[in-house]
Amino acid sequence: RAVFDRLRAAGIGVQVHYVPTYRLGAYADLGLDPASFPATEAAYAQLLSLPMFPALTDADQVTVVEQLLAAR
Repeated sequence: RAVFDRLRAAGIGVQVHYVPTYRLGAYADLGLDPASFPATEAAYAQLLSLPMFPALTDADQVTVVEQLLAAR
């Protein structure tokens, strides 16, 4: 979460990479316990989607990398 918050504060549009299906509202009625899916929960806690689009400049890429390294 700290890396996500730091990158967002720097104006970098990171996103949560993957929200487990059982955490989505449409599936809440199934009553699935996130603890039953430890590998999925570990991935959910650690994966981010970094900016990646055709107009991303070299300078933007450098900024993303610098901020990412600074956040570790």
